[in-house]
Amino acid sequence: MDIKQLHLLVDLADAGSLSKVCASRGIAQSALSKQIAGLESDLDAKLFYRTGRGVVLTELGQLIMPRVRTLLADCDQLRTDIRARADVPSGPVRLAILASVTQFLVGSLFQQVRRDFPQIELRLMEGFSGSIEEWLANGRADVGVLARYGSQSSRSDETLTTDELYLVGPAGDRLTASRTVRFDDLAGVPLVLPGVPDGLRMMLAEGARKHGIVLDVAVEVDSLTAMKEIVAGGSGYTILTRQAVLAELQLKRVQTTLIVEPTLTRTLVLATSVQRPLTPASRTVAGLIRKLTERPGKGDRRVQGVGEVKAA
Repeated sequence: MDIKQLHLLVDLADAGSLSKVCASRGIAQSALSKQIAGLESDLDAKLFYRTGRGVVLTELGQLIMPRVRTLLADCDQLRTDIRARADVPSGPVRLAILASVTQFLVGSLFQQVRRDFPQIELRLMEGFSGSIEEWLANGRADVGVLARYGSQSSRSDETLTTDELYLVGPAGDRLTASRTVRFDDLAGVPLVLPGVPDGLRMMLAEGARKHGIVLDVAVEVDSLTAMKEIVAGGSGYTILTRQAVLAELQLKRVQTTLIVEPTLTRTLVLATSVQRPLTPASRTVAGLIRKLTERPGKGDRRVQGVGEVKAA
């Protein structure tokens, strides 16, 4: 048993699929199966069950997984501490980023890291804000880009940009055909939203309580892609920033209307984990994110490449 095998064990446990791990690592499925079989043989224990949808950890696998993650984190930290003595940003940085801004930020960030800081190992995790907060809290992520809604805030937040929220509906829809829609008019509208707990859900629930209306959460979806597909297919509405549906607007698959009375906002923030001291590499990545989200010559900050888009 070696460190590489333990990394493989964690990747497979997280992905739950041999094919996904093979695709991310660029190896054949037969080779991956052989490595897992070798690890199980070495330990004289079965770690995974095969199912029709992939693989799941056995009871023993679930029992040892926290210790495996701790061991790998300690190894990463040891390597980072050694490299940090040379004052060169290096080592792994686990970046957790909001799904709706990934396409506008990640490409440029990876290019700059590879060009200017080749010893930094950037590891990307994508999700909704609730998941990102959890990853930062338990140390699975070092740096996070997540959203706060309305008056939500945390002492550790660093504001990057604030954007208005829109009701998103399918192309040709009557409700989203006008420039604005009142918050009260959302009563009874079938909404496709992230699951609880989520900052957007909390803000909407508080708004509905104040306005004396009932919101219809038709389906909870923890996937931005699935959320937009459901809306584009005409099965419901969602609430997002325009940048989150930029591609769909350009393809005329959806249309948006600004929510008013009150206007709802989402603030993009930068946060870091408190589980371990920030390394030079993590501080470097955080600094690059600040620069990439700053509009030159303006007092506010925005993800570059995100401008106003004419309504579909």
